[in-house]
Amino acid sequence: MDEIGVTRQLLNWRDNLLMAGWNPQEHRFTKKLENLAALEEETTPRSQADRWKKVHEYVKNHRLFSENDKIEVHASSELLPLVIRNTLDDLNNQGFVEYVQPTTTNSAYNLKVYKFKTRTIAYQWYLSQPDAIKDIDVTVSNDNCMLNDMAISFNKPVVNSKSSDSNPQILQLFKLGLSLFARPLNVYNLLSYLQVPGHPAKGVAFQLAKVLADEGGVNEKWDEVIQNHDFTNDKDEDEREECLSFISMVKEEFQSDHIPVEAIKSYANDLAHWCDKQIFSKHVSDERKAQLIVLSSFCRSLVQTLKDKKTVTSEELMVTIDGIYQPQSFTHFKAEKDSPDFISSVTQLADSVDNVCWLGCVGSSLSTYPYDFLNNEEIEKLNEQGVSIPSKTEFYSHYRQLQLNALQNIRQNLILVCWEYDGNELQEEHPLLTEFKSRYTDEQWARIVVQNEKPHLEEKKGEVVKLDILPNYQLDGTQLRALKRETESYSSISTLIQHPFDYTADYLLKLREPSVGQLDDLDTTKGNVAHLFIENLVKEFGTEMPNKYKELTDEEKNSRINIAISQKGAILLLPEYKMEQQQFVDKLKESALILVDIITQLGLQPVECEVKMNVQFEDIGSFEAKPDMVLQETNNPSHYVIFDFKWSESSSFEKKLKEKRAMQLEFYSQAATIHYQKQDKNAKIVGTAYYLFPLCKLFTTVFPESEHVVNVEVDYDAENRKLFEEIKNSYIYRRNELNNGKVEDSELCAIAELPYNKGTKGKLPLYPLEGQYKRENDKKCPYVKTDKPAFAKKVPNWGDSKADDREIKTTHSILKGRLL
Repeated sequence: MDEIGVTRQLLNWRDNLLMAGWNPQEHRFTKKLENLAALEEETTPRSQADRWKKVHEYVKNHRLFSENDKIEVHASSELLPLVIRNTLDDLNNQGFVEYVQPTTTNSAYNLKVYKFKTRTIAYQWYLSQPDAIKDIDVTVSNDNCMLNDMAISFNKPVVNSKSSDSNPQILQLFKLGLSLFARPLNVYNLLSYLQVPGHPAKGVAFQLAKVLADEGGVNEKWDEVIQNHDFTNDKDEDEREECLSFISMVKEEFQSDHIPVEAIKSYANDLAHWCDKQIFSKHVSDERKAQLIVLSSFCRSLVQTLKDKKTVTSEELMVTIDGIYQPQSFTHFKAEKDSPDFISSVTQLADSVDNVCWLGCVGSSLSTYPYDFLNNEEIEKLNEQGVSIPSKTEFYSHYRQLQLNALQNIRQNLILVCWEYDGNELQEEHPLLTEFKSRYTDEQWARIVVQNEKPHLEEKKGEVVKLDILPNYQLDGTQLRALKRETESYSSISTLIQHPFDYTADYLLKLREPSVGQLDDLDTTKGNVAHLFIENLVKEFGTEMPNKYKELTDEEKNSRINIAISQKGAILLLPEYKMEQQQFVDKLKESALILVDIITQLGLQPVECEVKMNVQFEDIGSFEAKPDMVLQETNNPSHYVIFDFKWSESSSFEKKLKEKRAMQLEFYSQAATIHYQKQDKNAKIVGTAYYLFPLCKLFTTVFPESEHVVNVEVDYDAENRKLFEEIKNSYIYRRNELNNGKVEDSELCAIAELPYNKGTKGKLPLYPLEGQYKRENDKKCPYVKTDKPAFAKKVPNWGDSKADDREIKTTHSILKGRLL
């Protein structure tokens, strides 16, 4: 149970009753009211209701104001809560209260309604300052954050605005940070926590976030970042200990049902202390200081809540955090000079005014009925005993009357601005608008309403230049010629051949998006864990791995898999993936057993995994390869075999072997030949294969067919292909393009019409370009993996197969929104 959340709700009910004149000592005739009255004995609340109650008790026997003081009340007394009403009555008896009634009636002003399709268009119209609102004295708007964002783009002064019930990122340090004490560790929370702007761990937090996104878990690279990071600040002070106090909980081996409270309190105290230092810094804005004060209060509340406990469970901790953490309202912008006068509610219109614009007269602005927790019998009995609790009908009638009374202060013009949609959400008609409409005939209402008025924007005319589609970007070839990678890899060369623009942007110009990125998808994560699991087995057992693995108990296998998961696949530890994790572990154990059987059956023994090979290729230069597994024949150690592991069920790998275009395996074969011949001149690669873990099958063109080995027959017209020569030819062709300043894009264009194909007929053969998923004759988009198509049953949603290519947006992050 959320004890803090329940207590908060009970106190809200109690406060509502106190405002209605409830006396906890006298009015407790039901068990519900007895429990609410008991809160008086268990807590010492200092709510607004308590303060009004004390003021009322004080003014009964004390004179609060001096002789010339007056309180103006711009509301009917019957619309006020009983405690406030009684307080004002006592003050009125002392001669200090004056009830001010509107001097005009609602028929005195002219009504005009402007209706727009969307909120954005309405704001554009308002900010363009049309004649209709040039003489406006007051604007009513309850959410000015978006309006201010748009005002900045219009070069207009911003108005005072607040973010209501918001969750500023700085407050997430409380919720996300403390969630990292729970076990299992939530890797998504950890990644979000490390990316909170202005993190107290400073620069090391961002670096750790990058490692976490790249690795998928906490491993030795996490420790390397911490070890190598410079924690010296601008004053040449070492802040290592202070920074690490905000991330040390990540590697602690807490038990899910036994988390030490002292460690939690230490983090909360450190965070509160950090907030205090920030609050007193002259370099921190007032808006941020307001958020830091709230964050500090959250931390101190947690310490106070846990003061009598030694340990908590993960569930108890999360419930406590959720109970304390609450969305808050913060100042978003302060009003600038020359900004219009704004109020957040029409009920705040207390004085007479000539012209009012209600910007956003949409939806229902009704408050929640505060006495829903009482039944009709309880309400009736409380009213009989002197407590003033309105019925639901009376409550909403009072609220409506407050709005109508406020509108009576308008002397000349009332402009209501409403819209049909806010984003994609259809808006309800405001009840007052419905009431206004009922006062007029259809013909009169048609003259009052203005539909889809255009924003009064400045028009500029000029010649529109039509852009023709080009197969290449023309850049400075001199500069591109000078940009060459020191060491290429399979992924970089594949990108260069298939997507030269991406190669240029990512590998040469380093124009990647400046973000940490996201954790890998589930299938990629499973593949990473499987790779590491096999790699660790080979490191542990060497060439004896197949036999040793069979001797492991189920518990020993699980232990080794769990280590790999924590280092490369922490998302699998999340509760929502519990079943997925168990299925994955079972499949991995089964697949690993079949893999070692295949290795034994083929007369092989593992040599290394993730073997780092740095070699020189003719026409390419320096090249680095890291095959997943290198094996050798037990009877002939000079004969090597390469396995590439995949966590996939796709038929694309079999297809690549069939068409003799498995570029990755070809690179590994060529690199391994050079690498091992440095040690043994007779060394050669006698076979390559893909091993697909989920299918428990090895796909190869070399080894004979068996239960778990698929011998793929190469197509007749591909038998004589010289794959490595094609790859080198394509590399030279693409580099020549770059040297001449040409960078091909042409996503989803017909492959047959591209210069890559048309300009090389009869010349050296090139590696074929890949087609788009379900559009094999059109060039592929870069970010749809062949083995994991994003849309299995339809064309990707960024392009219609029948659309003009010029209307299809690129998928490259640098050019999002660009037309081809």
